[in-house]
Amino acid sequence: MQRVPYNGGAAVTSPVALQDTVVTLSNNGTTVPLPHSTAEDAFTVTLLPPSGGPAPSPSPTPPAGGDQQLVGVQSGRCVDVPGATTANGTQVQLFDCGDGAGQAWTYTSGRQLTVYGGAKCLDASGAGTANGTKVIIWDCNGQANQQWSVNADGTITGVPSGLCLDATGVGTVNGTKIVLWTCNGQANQRWTS
Repeated sequence: MQRVPYNGGAAVTSPVALQDTVVTLSNNGTTVPLPHSTAEDAFTVTLLPPSGGPAPSPSPTPPAGGDQQLVGVQSGRCVDVPGATTANGTQVQLFDCGDGAGQAWTYTSGRQLTVYGGAKCLDASGAGTANGTKVIIWDCNGQANQQWSVNADGTITGVPSGLCLDATGVGTVNGTKIVLWTCNGQANQRWTS
């Protein structure tokens, strides 16, 4: 943590290193005490990942092979093809987890997420790489916009875009659409099986 001294409104040459503290994260939050000299002092807080410590846990998302559900960490709902349709261009959504074929995903060695026994692939619509790109199903074609990285932190990122599978607007209700969005560490971008 650094304190940026007020200095009476005059230029400040540099921040002053104030403390190097280990904090504990609890429920995605922590408290950092900010000792100050005047009410006008400003602070910058830089959080770094822990060094040493235990090895990261294995990926909570599906390994290659086998049908599994993709369950939103925040919502507890599954990535779902609405109405179990097989129509190309159908945008996937969050929906209560069940035993329907539209929630049975397989992560392949070709980095595809397939549904309906491999008949359809999860696809970034129009090969999009921008925030808000719809995540749809489409005939599997081997293109990069149908390739996904399943990451140890629970995120699923598009290979060409690097963007995360995201429940729109931090939504948790049935019907919340799935899009690509800049990875931000929020629970609406993390998935388990």
